[in-house]
Amino acid sequence: MAITGKAILSERGLRTVPPALFDIRQLEHIDLRGNRLTAVPAELFALPNLRTLRLDLNDLSSLSAGLNRARVLEVLTLSRNELEELPAEIGELQRLIMLDLRENRLRHLPAEVGELPALSHLFLEQNQLTSLPAQLAEMVRRSISLEVSNNPWDDPLPELFERGTTAVADYLASLVDGEPLYEAKLILVGEGNVGKTSLVAALRGEPFVRDRPTTHGIEVQPVALPHPDTDAQMTLRVWDFGGQEVYRVTHQFFFSSRALYAVAWKPREGQEQNEVEGWLRRIRLRVGAGAKALVVATHANERAAELAYAQLQDALPGLVAGHHEIDSVDGTGVDALRQAIADEIARLPQMGQLLSRRWIAVRDEILALAGTRPQLDHADFAAVCARHGLSASETGTLADLLHDLGQIIHYGDDEGLRDIVVLNPEWLTKAISYVLEDRATREGGGVLDHHRLRQIWGPRDGEDGYAAEHHPYFLRLMEKFDVSYRLTDDPDRSLIAQLVSQNRPPLPWDAATPIRPGSRCLRLVCELNEPAPGLISWLTVRHHAASAGLHWSNGVFLRHPIAAYRSEALLQLDGRQLRLQVRAPSPDLFFNVLRDSVEYLVRSRWPGMTYTLLVPCPAAVADGTALCPGSFPLPGLIGLRERGRTTVDCMACFGQHDIAQLLTGFTSTDFPRIKEELQQLHTEVSAVGNSVRRLLRAIGPEVTDCPRLFTVERQERSWLQRLNPFHEHHYLTLWCEHPGSWHPHTAATYELAEPKAWLTEVGPYARVVVNALRIIAPAVGTIADLAGAADVKAPVEQMKGILDSLPPYPRDSGYHWGSGLGALEGGALRRFRQFMFTIDSDRAFGDLRRVIDPSGDYLWVCPDHYHAYDPGLPVLPR
Repeated sequence: MAITGKAILSERGLRTVPPALFDIRQLEHIDLRGNRLTAVPAELFALPNLRTLRLDLNDLSSLSAGLNRARVLEVLTLSRNELEELPAEIGELQRLIMLDLRENRLRHLPAEVGELPALSHLFLEQNQLTSLPAQLAEMVRRSISLEVSNNPWDDPLPELFERGTTAVADYLASLVDGEPLYEAKLILVGEGNVGKTSLVAALRGEPFVRDRPTTHGIEVQPVALPHPDTDAQMTLRVWDFGGQEVYRVTHQFFFSSRALYAVAWKPREGQEQNEVEGWLRRIRLRVGAGAKALVVATHANERAAELAYAQLQDALPGLVAGHHEIDSVDGTGVDALRQAIADEIARLPQMGQLLSRRWIAVRDEILALAGTRPQLDHADFAAVCARHGLSASETGTLADLLHDLGQIIHYGDDEGLRDIVVLNPEWLTKAISYVLEDRATREGGGVLDHHRLRQIWGPRDGEDGYAAEHHPYFLRLMEKFDVSYRLTDDPDRSLIAQLVSQNRPPLPWDAATPIRPGSRCLRLVCELNEPAPGLISWLTVRHHAASAGLHWSNGVFLRHPIAAYRSEALLQLDGRQLRLQVRAPSPDLFFNVLRDSVEYLVRSRWPGMTYTLLVPCPAAVADGTALCPGSFPLPGLIGLRERGRTTVDCMACFGQHDIAQLLTGFTSTDFPRIKEELQQLHTEVSAVGNSVRRLLRAIGPEVTDCPRLFTVERQERSWLQRLNPFHEHHYLTLWCEHPGSWHPHTAATYELAEPKAWLTEVGPYARVVVNALRIIAPAVGTIADLAGAADVKAPVEQMKGILDSLPPYPRDSGYHWGSGLGALEGGALRRFRQFMFTIDSDRAFGDLRRVIDPSGDYLWVCPDHYHAYDPGLPVLPR
């Protein structure tokens, strides 16, 4: 080993650190990755000039004393070891910039990590962490690059991570005055008139009331229960759901993984009549594998319960936590049920979690208002928060948190909905149910005439009805819930997708229609393990921008809203099979959007659903009257292509098929031509759009909390300054990411103080961006009919010229179209993100706004395009 500032000893099979290193005081960088080290001697940390220490891929279970002696250490990487804890002295590494702890066994972080003033990169993926110390709040607020995926985080951290660093920082900071919270939700479901409301009253110790009115919508009541193992008192909020069919569309939006479930049934009517298994399956589908439910037979004194309990456990393993028989008239079995509920909710992961005393005080005051009013203005909510000392940022985070916990309903990211905080969910569910029950709307094939809303939501059955000022809010909320959408050709009408006709209308083509010349076809079958009620109606609403006015209860025909793509799609649900077919000159963009949308919808709405994606064999049977019944698993085709295979055999027709054609609509021999056309910018515009979408999906797992597309331009001054491309002023401009209308957003323009140094840091990612923008820039005018297409191309070409003047990067740094970012680009992207949070400390980004598209992808769009995702409140006819 030469005496230099570096010691490269990776993958040497070392079991101990060579003592010779301890005497080389000039060592600055030591690489001991990929050995079999079980300990790190303190003498190594004592090297006076040590700046980088890489210890990844070893067998370290702890770090020895002496870590605090590494006074100038800047980079410490410990990924893929066996670490179970970190020493508190890590907080003394005042110059540490990067700490990589991925793929260890850490169960908690010491609070001292929050005392590292220089730390800008903290990697925590794939550990056993459930919480973060409050001391990390300021570090998170200053936009440290924090990677946290694949940990069993306690609630509410997963939702806060999704919302962004501000929410995480507010929550962590609030824990300084935190106190344990023992609260849970019991969701009580079952058919109508089985005694659910009387059951709730019995749990609360209230006397039995005969001929109690039927519950319409949702009623929420608190129940106090002692903790089975401590002296703590638990608060159970019981959500009593009306059993009528019409309410089930909205009820499922209130299901939560944080809750315990109970299915009530009436023995006198039988298990099948009460659809016990059906309710349990809906819970499993909507909540996922972690759901727990009790099965409760009511009216036990009238008839003994005959329940096939063992069969239910076999059919739904892990879901049913017990079965009970009670009678609300005399209290039979109620105490045992109350104890079983206490035992189950005590096991919920949120029990005993810390929450700020100030936040609890706000929450309690807000929920106390629910008994007197169904909603309040957000300004009144904010006033309560201010009275308890919450900042504006904390107010927003608390509102989001209470929404996620199911204690209020508030959509702070929606322009039309943010001004109202709903306290009583029944207020909403009743309003929506009135529309779903409306005879005129049903007879009109689901078309809701807005002129009728005053009648639908007016006084009825002795109730006052809903104030007209709330009607636009309800209609917008129905859009948010994917229940309806406004008709483009008649804004005074909406389509209620679940009320459309069962009869399929005449279509331009169906699965049996020959493909017209110049078009290609992609097919997919999604096989579901359970029926998915509402899937087609939700897809119809989500993709209403592509509506061709052709929809029925089991299908929808779509036409891509960008006419230049010439893409059409047919979606049909047959039992548990959803069939997708897309036809276009380049069908893969629309096909991928719809496929991703189906997967996102299934995963988000039915976490307990499993599904298989199959590509049907395109061959015709011998007589040409039908297609081959064979199919290929989609993941298998992708795997074969990645391994270099070009063809696959069908086991039904025994034909050989081109894998590329099955996946993209193009044969393998087409790709050299397509690549050349992309380079010459003459290819189909839909292929251009697909390239940008693949890039943004590759970026998505890395960064979601700031815009990702940008260009850099220089402002030229004189002919002398042109000799040095970095002498002029350089400006960074963020782009709107709305598909088909990508463009620089001049309101999000920032001057670069040291452009050459900055571009060198982010260069690997900037090159990926500029390559994508060079493809789309000439096509923008064709796609979106924009007069300023030339203005889009100019900054892209200028940025390419600037990047070309920088030193070259490795030719193959990891990113290929359609794959994730490589390490080089991923690191550069994180540096870009950190720069944006520094240069735009308010994170305004020129009023670019984050939205979620129908496929579940985050996009950053300008105010003009924002309304394609959030149309605001409708203007209703008087």
